Amino acid sequence: MNKDNEKYRFQNAEYSIYSTGFFVFCVVLGVFVLAPMLPPLGQASASAGEIAAFYQENNLMKKIGLSIAMFGLAFIIPLFVLMAEVMKRAMGMPILANVQLASGIFGILFTFMMLIFWGTAAFRPERSVEITQALHDGGWLVATWVGSATLVQVMCICIAVFKDQQANPLFPRWFGYFCMWIIPLGAPACVINIFTQGPFAYDGLFGFWLPYISLFAFFAVMMVALWGAVKKLQGVEVSASSKANSSAYAS
Repeated sequence: MNKDNEKYRFQNAEYSIYSTGFFVFCVVLGVFVLAPMLPPLGQASASAGEIAAFYQENNLMKKIGLSIAMFGLAFIIPLFVLMAEVMKRAMGMPILANVQLASGIFGILFTFMMLIFWGTAAFRPERSVEITQALHDGGWLVATWVGSATLVQVMCICIAVFKDQQANPLFPRWFGYFCMWIIPLGAPACVINIFTQGPFAYDGLFGFWLPYISLFAFFAVMMVALWGAVKKLQGVEVSASSKANSSAYAS
């Protein structure tokens, strides 16, 4: 391996941050603006006819919005890979890094499936209303119900932050405490299959609002914290390279 490439392994890391920004843009435009799938106001207790009518209204716009979200969803994966590289190479925690990466990709996989369910429901809005309702409910259940995958990812990052005993830790301690709060806020999503109404349904306070707000907040704060850690690593690498060059000239 080229020594320069090994030394500057984080020099292009900012592209993972830019990729995440594109992910946010596509998801917000796709499922919040064009296809207003989020928030699911009153949908858990809605009748099959009401859900079918939702997909029939502005059907083409919903298809376009879901397509945009589907296209942009994968662009968050570089953020998970970068976090894994930092945890593995700079913090010396390869097992936590691998579990964090696997859990993050597992969660994104089921988010893809959520969009597939919704896209299938929108594909033929004239079909039986019961089938459309089943696809719609399935989309929420397949992504939100497996929230434990994201919680495992958060746990790994939280442990890594507190186990970092370097003189100048890569991540601030507040990031670890922030991750600790995400876990209880997101945990209620794991019981949404039991309720069709109330705070634990997939449109309720504990079934949707707290888990999804904490999820989006986690991605945003993770991006900022990771950007700061990468800047530290890039500064160390540049400093080490300058010292090496000075020593070479001196000799």
